[in-house]
Amino acid sequence: MWEQGPVWRQQNPIRLAAKFKTPMLLTVGENDFRVPLNQTLENWSVLQRLRIPSKLIVFPEENHWILKGEDNRFFYQEWHGWLARWLGNLESGTSARR
Repeated sequence: MWEQGPVWRQQNPIRLAAKFKTPMLLTVGENDFRVPLNQTLENWSVLQRLRIPSKLIVFPEENHWILKGEDNRFFYQEWHGWLARWLGNLESGTSARR
């Protein structure tokens, strides 16, 4: 049976989930060995259960960095859209929260 070591338990962000409040855009490549897909899914599931605005984007053929041309373009389009939605136009001080 696999057991969680003390370092894993200490560094697991899920233990702080009760304090989550910030809307989150989660992106992950299925080939990411730094942040495995299951951990991203766990995080997203918690956000959904807490009704925190969140969006999950999975890139099937990517690693930790989203590098393929069309995937990279889509990533930045979504990222900029997310920032605009939750931060608004920082220069004018307006928020576009929906």
